[in-house]
Amino acid sequence: MRRLVKVLVRIGALVGVTAAVVKASQWFKGAPEGVGTEGFRFTADEDDDPYAVDLATLGGDVDPELIARLVCPLDKGPLELVDGKWLVNRRNGYRYPITDGIPVMLVEVGERYRDPALVAGGPDTAAGGS
Repeated sequence: MRRLVKVLVRIGALVGVTAAVVKASQWFKGAPEGVGTEGFRFTADEDDDPYAVDLATLGGDVDPELIARLVCPLDKGPLELVDGKWLVNRRNGYRYPITDGIPVMLVEVGERYRDPALVAGGPDTAAGGS
């Protein structure tokens, strides 16, 4: 009888631990309802560019001290403010937009808006850059 009670207690403990693990796994199962249902997607349609900048929001006031501290995320070199709307890397022609006063410092965005004409020394030096 004592042995049977011990086996039943062990089975009960195992069932309890299993139930706790299942409950805990539900707590950490994805985002809460309503979060992540729209917004950034990892796959983009041809007409939907996740790095496109709305030209109506381009520009804005940015603290000059912040601009002085920002560097290109690709080569960590200095950037130049152009037209109050773009932070330009003159070494590779990458342009990082300022949207509603917030610099968008993603390499993918800088590459998307790259302008070889902005490279110091002209477009011929862009391919062989240092």
